Amino acid sequence: MQVKNFYWYVLNKPLPAGDALDTKLSNKPFEPCLSQQLSSQGWVSAVDSGERVYEAHGAQLLMLKQEKRLLPASVVNEHLQLKVEEFEQAEGYKPSRKIRQQMKDDLTQALLPKAFTKSSRLPILVFPKQGWLMVLSGSAKSADDATAFLRETLDGLPVSLVNSDNSPSHVMTSWLKNPLSLPQDWALGEEVELQDAEGALVRARNQDLLTDELNVHMDAGKIVSKLALIWRENVSFILQDDLSIKRIKLLLEQEEAPDSSEGQDARFAHEFALSCNWLVPFCQALLQVMGGLDKALLASQDRAFSGADKY
Repeated sequence: MQVKNFYWYVLNKPLPAGDALDTKLSNKPFEPCLSQQLSSQGWVSAVDSGERVYEAHGAQLLMLKQEKRLLPASVVNEHLQLKVEEFEQAEGYKPSRKIRQQMKDDLTQALLPKAFTKSSRLPILVFPKQGWLMVLSGSAKSADDATAFLRETLDGLPVSLVNSDNSPSHVMTSWLKNPLSLPQDWALGEEVELQDAEGALVRARNQDLLTDELNVHMDAGKIVSKLALIWRENVSFILQDDLSIKRIKLLLEQEEAPDSSEGQDARFAHEFALSCNWLVPFCQALLQVMGGLDKALLASQDRAFSGADKY
């Protein structure tokens, strides 16, 4: 399991421990879409043989499986046009908006059972010691949907998007203005997005970021909303102003993975170990250069994890 993108949350209360968490997930198992369902989702095991909570290297992995019926709007509209034409010929006038909507609803229900389905898996990483939860997705909506379903599964999920004490935008802007201010182990990549208060955007990609042109935009009031960075000459990524991480690449050669004879589960375990080994120190270092966790969020988490009862 390789980490490519993630949205990062802070737990304000520990999740259920051990078997209690697995039991909660077991109450919401994945089931394929019924004939009239547009989508379905539920929890599955991360590996072929195992519990719904995969636990190793100080982390817990939850796997949300989602299935959607593929019914393009163009297909529905094509059938709808035929129905409208039939109606006009039979009745001598165009159907009203209400009648058209009813036709469309009826067609959708009729076509759904014939539609193909597409399934996907969305990993959720939990680091209980650090009080972190990460949805391994590049989509904010997908991350919100996943945490909403986990909240429904657990009858509550007190989490907040991670927030640093210093503004990520202002920290990234200062790095771009003065690259010598970059902390040790951090370097600029070759991509940036600048934005002003009115929403005007400037993007630069695959180029040296130390140019007078970008300085002109920053002098005019634009600040960094996305920035390509490299950590420890190994992890290349895009940092966004909400501290979400996109397009992660490991630049250095990694330990050789198990060969195919050892099975898919062995390869998964190897990749999971590698991900955990760099992900925790990376996130700790990122928070540190951003001034640490937001003080109010840190205080709330400290209180919850120091003595709060679990679910």
